[in-house]
Amino acid sequence: MTENKKTKKGYKGFSRNFWTVIIMEFFERGSYYGVMSVLSVYLVMNINEGGLGFTKESVGVIKSTITPLLYLLPILSGAIADRFGYRKVLMFAFSVMSLGYFLTSTVTDYTLVFLSLLLMVTGAGFFKPLISGTIARETDESNSTLGFGIFTGLLIWEHLFSIDISTILKGNFMVIYFHNGCNRYRLAVDPEHFRV
Repeated sequence: MTENKKTKKGYKGFSRNFWTVIIMEFFERGSYYGVMSVLSVYLVMNINEGGLGFTKESVGVIKSTITPLLYLLPILSGAIADRFGYRKVLMFAFSVMSLGYFLTSTVTDYTLVFLSLLLMVTGAGFFKPLISGTIARETDESNSTLGFGIFTGLLIWEHLFSIDISTILKGNFMVIYFHNGCNRYRLAVDPEHFRV
């Protein structure tokens, strides 16, 4: 930054890219936590109750595969983004993740559900470091603390709301929307299994 250039302070000091990735992260994490808060119950619930009727053991295999994968992939995906560019890798991550969410909401076969969840987690795993990296690139010494504070605070709030939304939405069916950017997918689940 040159000395002649006036810098904006506070919230106005952030670029459009900063706010775009903040919003993308909000919806991505909201969709992930929203899905994970009801996924195991939905997969194990009997078919006549609105679930898929998988065994607890088979659901355990799914969950014990996708959860570590989500947290290991960012190591690889960060390096890939540095090599091929954030924008390209972000588009790949968003496309794969959206396809995973869509397929998860439409398939009922165990293998296909497993594969669609692997797609979802692969996209999410590639997505995670790109957001942090973009925030680091879009901030400087004068606003990095505020920038990461906004990022972290927003994650806490969306985490709280995305999990609680499954107990708030009630009626004949509980409709859980998987927000992912501009895409929405829904999963109808019998609300009796989620009553507090």
